[in-house]
Amino acid sequence: MEKTEYHAVLKYLHLKGMTPSEIHENMVRTLTDNAPSYATVKRWVNEFKRGRESVEVDPRPGRPPTATTKDNIDLALGMIMQDCRISRRQIAKRLGISTERADNIVIKELGFSMVCARWVPHLLTPEQKCTRCTLSMSNLELFEADEENFLACFITMDKSWVHHYQPKTKEQSKQWKHTSTPKKARVIPSAGKVMASVFWDSQGILLIDYLE
Repeated sequence: MEKTEYHAVLKYLHLKGMTPSEIHENMVRTLTDNAPSYATVKRWVNEFKRGRESVEVDPRPGRPPTATTKDNIDLALGMIMQDCRISRRQIAKRLGISTERADNIVIKELGFSMVCARWVPHLLTPEQKCTRCTLSMSNLELFEADEENFLACFITMDKSWVHHYQPKTKEQSKQWKHTSTPKKARVIPSAGKVMASVFWDSQGILLIDYLE
């Protein structure tokens, strides 16, 4: 979302009578890591309380992009290469800069865009193209040598949260409750959970690794 879109949402929720804390919680639930910080929400709500109508960002002529340094650009690139799912908030926190400056470095300086929760480069460098070409040719040679076995040897993986106990029926999910506790209308999984990494090939599951 663009900044003006964030501000328009902030203004709308403020006019509905929501507090800054409620607005921030609402936006975090919807936008997760892309939601503005609580400080930003509070600042803009205060602006609207003082009678501000515009949701556009005030121009700041002559403001130098001090956070956009070569060191920060190199560090941000290293973070993305190490973890392509890293969020802009995590990048900003590690660099000690605002999320807006982190966006500027990642999107404008490095040429990445967030697609399906992964940072993807707009343009590949000659070195990156060469590496991809070499790997593709190597895989093609293996495929042509033994097509059937090559495809059967592929191993993939995925991750999922696994609850310590997953009740199958409402009967199994019964629990003691106080007379003032609201009536439970659905089966509720256990609070405890662990991240499971599952690896499998064409024959089935090879390994399930639980993160301790």
